[in-house]
Amino acid sequence: MRRRGTARILGALAATGLVAAGSALCLPPAAAVPIPGGQATTMFIPGAGGIRLNAVITAPADIATHRNPLVLQPSGWGMPAVGSIGSAYKLSSGENFISIEYTARGMYLSEGEVDLLGPNDAADASAVIDWAIANLNVDPERIAIAGGSYGAGMSLLAAANDPRIKAIVADSPPADLADALAPNGTPKTGGPVALAVSGVATNRFNPDMVARGLRLAFDNDGAAFRGLPNETLLADAIPKLNAYGTAVFLAHDWQDSLLPSGPVFTQFDQLTGPRMLFMQPGDHSTGGGAGQVAGLPNPVWDAGIRWLDHYINGADNGIDREPVVNIEPAGTGPYRHFSSVAEALSEYRSFPLSAPAAGVMGTAPGESWSQPLLSGPATAVAAVPYVSGVLAQLGWAPAIPLGGVDRNLAGVWRSEPLAGGIVSGAPRLNLTVTPSSSDLTLIGILYDEGPDGTGKEITYWPLTRHGLQAGTSTEMDWALAPSYWELTPGHRLTLTVTSQDPIPFTSSTPLGSVVTFAAPSTVDIPITAW
Repeated sequence: MRRRGTARILGALAATGLVAAGSALCLPPAAAVPIPGGQATTMFIPGAGGIRLNAVITAPADIATHRNPLVLQPSGWGMPAVGSIGSAYKLSSGENFISIEYTARGMYLSEGEVDLLGPNDAADASAVIDWAIANLNVDPERIAIAGGSYGAGMSLLAAANDPRIKAIVADSPPADLADALAPNGTPKTGGPVALAVSGVATNRFNPDMVARGLRLAFDNDGAAFRGLPNETLLADAIPKLNAYGTAVFLAHDWQDSLLPSGPVFTQFDQLTGPRMLFMQPGDHSTGGGAGQVAGLPNPVWDAGIRWLDHYINGADNGIDREPVVNIEPAGTGPYRHFSSVAEALSEYRSFPLSAPAAGVMGTAPGESWSQPLLSGPATAVAAVPYVSGVLAQLGWAPAIPLGGVDRNLAGVWRSEPLAGGIVSGAPRLNLTVTPSSSDLTLIGILYDEGPDGTGKEITYWPLTRHGLQAGTSTEMDWALAPSYWELTPGHRLTLTVTSQDPIPFTSSTPLGSVVTFAAPSTVDIPITAW
């Protein structure tokens, strides 16, 4: 049986002439290699417009004897085609899928230029499906797609543009790429650098993409990646996925410093078809990565594989009867289960802010005050990319001594000790400020402060505005990233606001300039008492 399946894949290679193509690129000829419970091969597959996509195919041993379900697994950014080998092996050996892991155009051995989740990427996925149906005995009614990070974005894009895809698993997708790289117009320091470093040696970019990257990195241009096709990828995909009835499984990590989790959490309830959400602490793809890459036991990908087995193969594994929304608190703890994101959210409570010198969150409304602060780095740091989130995932979320935050450089406001509760949703800031320049960046951080005066970060988010009138009062209104945090009884909520945080963000506020905070200023926090 295994020999017949191997012959089928080799026959596909010969029929498409891709063995010779591999040799022309100084690659060894493709061959199906038996693996426990199946077979695997590497080859080139025709994408849209005639370009060739490098792929790894993992399949059951007996694909020639019956029609087979297909799952595409597009690679992550800067990852070769084997980036999903763990989940691919599980899907092929355990659930009888043919898995095609392929590298997106413009990356590694795949031809063309990086399309950055554009129409060519969508067309490539459809071309791979066409090829698989024609060559690998695939059942055209049983097609899925799954990926992490950039591959999750590719999965959303493909499923929104090809109704043949009946189910999707997207772990840590880029829901809004421009805002991910420069949230609220505030360029990140670590994220773009990480993308550049991981892609510069293996990816090929067109001149427009290079120019955008240079504007973001060297001109502090927070709008550099605005205007791309599918810029708001998730929001654009949801109406199409709803129309197709696609079964959508989404997952994300609360502290993701590269591709923020906020849009996935806030937009999930807009899905009307079969849907499931997993949220857990961690940085970019660290919550589910072990399951996708290595096939290790993992709540995200274990559930994702069962999702595909049910909605593609019809397996009665019970996942359609399980809770829709599964949330592990951002400070770690067991998963909490809900029927929707809306059910998990807390009601907002408004806290008027005193002058920073007093530092009180929850003063009497109507109090008048004004206080200038200098612009400079403080010890209130929003995030250390790939450190803060991983520590939170391990249950070691760092606690900083909030008493050491320089009150000349940062506004710090503390609530009274609270009886405990759940902060669930996106806190909102409404601050009255007077900048001394036309450009202003503010970074808000909300902490869970313990009795010892140290605080663990609940959430944060920046805001940058340009073209302000220096010396003129203005309102700065923005939401911090959504979170789900369980507040210990006796702890306080503490808010810090600074105009410089150079580890995660590039600030537009001139160093040494003065930013004057004034009443009325408030923070609205979604909190439910125990």
